[in-house]
Amino acid sequence: MTDEPQNLQGNQTPDLPVDPELAERVVALYSSVDETLNELRVPDEERKEVEQNLMEAIAADLLVRLGERLSDEDKKELAEMGNGFEPGVEPDLNAVAGFFRTKFAQEELVHALAEATESVLKEFTDAMR
Repeated sequence: MTDEPQNLQGNQTPDLPVDPELAERVVALYSSVDETLNELRVPDEERKEVEQNLMEAIAADLLVRLGERLSDEDKKELAEMGNGFEPGVEPDLNAVAGFFRTKFAQEELVHALAEATESVLKEFTDAMR
């Protein structure tokens, strides 16, 4: 076995440390959402819409979580990325993602995403019970 860095191709990402308890909770919540939608007999088209809304809520939660940890200067820089857009027009999401990748370690981003996912899915499953 060598100590050479792994050559990653395509969509492969390096292995990151995972909080197993958090990962288990998120997976259980996804299962709970799936069970809830099945119990409610949500049609496929509406199910896709619910899933899309959940993804958007997770993204919003993630942005809030990360935004709270930014310096005032970083917040200003991020706000400037949205300047000049007409209302309703979204900035380049790849540029926004790149911005956050320069401000946080990948481990921090993955952990924040897991926490945001857990928060949104828990709120959804609690509301549906």
